Amino acid sequence: MVMDDASSSLARDRGLLSRLLVVCALAVAGCTTWVGTTAKSFLGHVRNNPDPNTRYVAYSKLADPRAYDSEDEKGEAVRILIDKFENGHEPTATKAMICRTLGQLRDPRAHELLVKAVNNPEPVIKIEACRALGKAGRPEDATILAQVMTLDNLEDARIAAIEGLAELKTTDPRIYQVLVENMDHEDPAIRLASLNALRKLTGKDHGTNPADWRRELKPVLDAAGGATMSSGSGDAATKARPATKAP
Repeated sequence: MVMDDASSSLARDRGLLSRLLVVCALAVAGCTTWVGTTAKSFLGHVRNNPDPNTRYVAYSKLADPRAYDSEDEKGEAVRILIDKFENGHEPTATKAMICRTLGQLRDPRAHELLVKAVNNPEPVIKIEACRALGKAGRPEDATILAQVMTLDNLEDARIAAIEGLAELKTTDPRIYQVLVENMDHEDPAIRLASLNALRKLTGKDHGTNPADWRRELKPVLDAAGGATMSSGSGDAATKARPATKAP
């Protein structure tokens, strides 16, 4: 059973990766100079500032839609962010921040980059890309995130994929099926993330008992009809099905 106080269980160390960007942001904030208040000034630092710490802050500031004077300016920022990720030789943490910013901007032009970044070998980039793909992705990207949710060895990546699915607002019944099954997962962090995703996707709260969600979502789960997420070489959800707890 998922417990509402499961967040207390999450106080344990979930690994440094999920907090790397926060740590970097705090460290950078204490040692960088003023980067301005507008997208124009932020982009100037991204293009020309030799200090990677200052550029990192500028990339993070570009996530605020209020920084832009027009949609054209925002589009220019998206193009620059994509180019800097692919060709700018930025540090790993900065590339992860670029993914986060692209997600916040929710621009479809970032789609191709984020799909690729979901499989990036650097865990912190993969984590931020999963969350960002949920915000800037397409309905069919649910399959990509579901594969990470069920197959990835990194807990933080699985949680980020679940959070991305919640943002994606998928209606695929197979996703609901796996999320409900995850409410019995042995890992409390996975259980809590899946519960929160179901709440966000349905706009409802059926409590913390998986049986209640199964009952309320029965028509949706029946529609899944045993269908599963394809990984290209078999049943991704079945192959990676974790050990479960009894409700």
